[in-house]
Amino acid sequence: MKLLSYEVVERKRKPYVRVQVREGDVREFSPEEVSAMVLTKMKETAEAYLSEMVTNAVITILAYFDDTQR
Repeated sequence: MKLLSYEVVERKRKPYVRVQVREGDVREFSPEEVSAMVLTKMKETAEAYLSEMVTNAVITILAYFDDTQR
C-alpha cells in the first residue's frame, strides 16, 4: 500500500475499505463509487472517439474473479 497514490481507510461498520482522496477537501469513495467514476470516464471517452452517444455497451470481467475482486 506504500506505492498507492491514495490512502486506504478501513471502516469497521462497513465490510470493505474506502479510498481517501486529497483534493482540497478530504473525500472518501467506496469501491463501488470508484468503479462508477471509471465507467463514466470510459463512456465519455468512447463517445468522444465515436462522436455519438453510447447507450448500450458490454463490459466483461475475468470469469475467475470473486465478488471482492469485481
